[in-house]
Amino acid sequence: MVRKNGVKEKRPSFFKVILPGYSTERLRIPPQFLKHLRKDLCSKATLSLNMSSQCSWNVKVTKTKKDVYFKDGWQEFLNNNSVDEGDFLVFTYEGKMHFSIAVFNRSCCERVNFPNGTFKESIVATTTIRPCGRPRKDNSAADNTAKESAISFKSKFPHYKSTIKKTYCVYSIPTTFYREHLSAGKYEFAFLKISGGNKWYKVKLVPSIRTAFMSKGWAAFARDNQIKVGHVCIFELVKENKMVVHNLTFSGNDQVQAINSIC
Repeated sequence: MVRKNGVKEKRPSFFKVILPGYSTERLRIPPQFLKHLRKDLCSKATLSLNMSSQCSWNVKVTKTKKDVYFKDGWQEFLNNNSVDEGDFLVFTYEGKMHFSIAVFNRSCCERVNFPNGTFKESIVATTTIRPCGRPRKDNSAADNTAKESAISFKSKFPHYKSTIKKTYCVYSIPTTFYREHLSAGKYEFAFLKISGGNKWYKVKLVPSIRTAFMSKGWAAFARDNQIKVGHVCIFELVKENKMVVHNLTFSGNDQVQAINSIC
């Protein structure tokens, strides 16, 4: 969009700071910004990174009486780009429900590198379609094996099974487990280690009314240990606020070896 005098027209924009439990499940578009969407507002929006026009995410747009939100697909965008708690996002409206997003981390600088080959493939919300022509993998056998291993898992320590629904920013501890084993200690941090590993990760615990969220440190732990959405994990409380995490979802021989090591 260029004005007659040759000066590039400034596109409307807004910003959001990612906060645990608020900006992660869904993201509210500022009410004052909706005036820019009146003609275009529909049930879907397209998000792309400011650093690349080759990759995009489709997200569902939901409306209430007063507000408009990005919902289904928003979590995938955060997860795929390892957007962390405290990151600063600037949304620029390009028209026709398309937003380009610049991600700034705590250094106050815009990020230019993103994980998982973000610039090479386009990810569509709620699917695993890969427009670049890659065949979709059949993970049904691996999923079944992981679930069976979770059922047969035994330990003298308190533990729980969880299918990972998010690997960015925050992770919610099951309410019952938190109340029985962690709430009394009023811990500010938990320490996580992947099964078979040596490194302990310090993860911030943010209490809520009924449970607590793992926030700062969780994304790094999940990323470094290749824990992804859909993986089946067992969290084993081996001492006070220290947990060993067994990731039961791998592929091929890695999965078999991991399962055999804990059964």
